[in-house]
Amino acid sequence: MTARVEVLAGDDETLAKELARVINSAYAVGEEGLWQPGWVRTTPAEVVELTRGGGMLTASVEDEIVGCGCVQPLDATTTDLGFVSVLPEQWGGGAGRAIVDAAEDLARSRGAATMQLELLVPKHWVHPHKDRLRGWYTRLGYRTIRTAPFAEVASHLESQLATPCEFLVFRKPLDGGSSLHT
Repeated sequence: MTARVEVLAGDDETLAKELARVINSAYAVGEEGLWQPGWVRTTPAEVVELTRGGGMLTASVEDEIVGCGCVQPLDATTTDLGFVSVLPEQWGGGAGRAIVDAAEDLARSRGAATMQLELLVPKHWVHPHKDRLRGWYTRLGYRTIRTAPFAEVASHLESQLATPCEFLVFRKPLDGGSSLHT
């Protein structure tokens, strides 16, 4: 079944709770072993803040929210794609691809030429879900442009890590071309 993706705006707290649940469910499985026990990726209050900016996307299948993503401008030509999350039981069903496609379309409509995303990975071992995502983003046309130290992106969370990590920074040109602007 194809996922329907919509852009949200406003501050619906009930919806924010549901989106936080989806994000935390996906990240609990997708980042297992990277964080201290009990750590959660986001809160409903954080989701409300992102939704107010008009960049939160939801993916629904048969009127049930199964995933989400968030786009935020980094500069005049680059948009960041974050919180790409799909409920684990929906992985492989196309919702993630629908979210990324909609996010790219939204970024283009807002004048962006490049989409960027960061993938948290452990420094000294291969995490199976992160390795799967790395391959998936590559198949979608994203290319790793650099590795960023964890402290560069999220220093305030470093004490919550269970293992040393870093970020792979990916970019994709949104014009269909092959040049990447760093």
